[in-house]
Amino acid sequence: MTKKLIFIFYFLISLSILNEKTYGKKRIKIYGQYFECKAPKNSFERTRGVRSRICILDRADKQIIDKMMIKKKNYLKERD
Repeated sequence: MTKKLIFIFYFLISLSILNEKTYGKKRIKIYGQYFECKAPKNSFERTRGVRSRICILDRADKQIIDKMMIKKKNYLKERD
């Protein structure tokens, strides 16, 4: 019985470690890809689950998003 409980305990711990969510950093999803914000979540966002706050991105992330936007615009132009 104790072996079973220990196994379940380690299984739940491993699931929580492998989980993709991070509670300290804000993450936003743009065109199917997640980007982390520079600033961590403040207490208001953590306690009330606010998701529509301002996110400041790194310069490298902005360049990736710009390339994705240009690629999407070109695809839409070719499609028409």
